Amino acid sequence: MYLTDYRERSLRDVITQLEPGLFKKVTGLNVADFELLVSLDVFNSSLMNHAVYKFKRYEDSSLNYAGFSKHDLKEIGLFDTVVNVEEIHALD
Repeated sequence: MYLTDYRERSLRDVITQLEPGLFKKVTGLNVADFELLVSLDVFNSSLMNHAVYKFKRYEDSSLNYAGFSKHDLKEIGLFDTVVNVEEIHALD
């Protein structure tokens, strides 16, 4: 889902508001199915936020290594929240 240009948005927003058609095409699930899974606590938000953050760090490193960086944002969307880049880098 992060092949979209909505990097500053949370994955949940991308799935439910910005790219529901892409989500359906990739997973076979519609937004109502996703929301049901979220309401049943199938996704551990803390672990999902951590996993999305690690993925984006790896992705950025790969892009920088290749000599380009498309993203120059002040915020990074995780699974169900958005974090300030400066605060995150202070923790690294």
